[in-house]
Amino acid sequence: MRKFFKATDNFFDIINLQLKNVKSIKQESSGWTNFVFIVSTKTGKFVFRFPRNAFFANALVKECMFLQQLGGKELGVMLPKLKLCYYKSKPYSVHEYIKGKSLSKAKLFFWQKKRIAKDIAEFLLALSKIKPAFKLPKTSTFLNQLSKVSDKQGYDIKKHKPLVLAEKQGLILTHGDLNPGNLIVKNGKLVAVVDFAFVSYSSVFNDVSRLLARCEKSFEKHLIKAFENKFNLRVDVKQICALQSVWQYVEKKYVEYIKLNHPDIILPKNFA
Repeated sequence: MRKFFKATDNFFDIINLQLKNVKSIKQESSGWTNFVFIVSTKTGKFVFRFPRNAFFANALVKECMFLQQLGGKELGVMLPKLKLCYYKSKPYSVHEYIKGKSLSKAKLFFWQKKRIAKDIAEFLLALSKIKPAFKLPKTSTFLNQLSKVSDKQGYDIKKHKPLVLAEKQGLILTHGDLNPGNLIVKNGKLVAVVDFAFVSYSSVFNDVSRLLARCEKSFEKHLIKAFENKFNLRVDVKQICALQSVWQYVEKKYVEYIKLNHPDIILPKNFA
């Protein structure tokens, strides 16, 4: 039996089975890995995520288990309180909507960028000290598995080599997909981090390289300085560039897969 969702599934009925007094349901058209719906009720606002394929169905279950284990552990920011649900053996998640804007959409002053960079570094340091109660893969292993999703586009797994080499130098627990869209800011402060589907062990430079590849140039110096101060090390620029090349390739191939298989997804201008 298929354990993921397709566009033909009746999401509205599934949502109404889970929530009462639904006022509105709006689908987000930019969900790369899940069908995403923002649902308003008389008592609040909720986010539903329905995985698009088997790979991300497994990732969603892993994410829910990880966040449930964290519970009230102090990471300095809010985390989504995911509820793992099933519909005909297919997993999906529900969580309360977190107010704020993603870092990719927020307009910030100089001093706010400096403060948020510090918040991010503090979060990464706190996350690195968490010890999950169940086994998690290395990021390179996770990306090797993800490559099979877009294999029809001639995926060259050798492009992961810089990440594999970096991970041989040491591993820490990482978010795995720390891009500006997963960082929620409000009033010039980082208030939440979302989407832990890629949570895994990797190089100390993995998350920061991922974020530097996608953030504004004006944010780079603040992030590097804050990261170096918190982790008490110097950023290896050469390694950062090598890791960025890995992520750029992963995104390029997955975008090709999306264009071929999910024309309903509206990609950001820099990926379209």
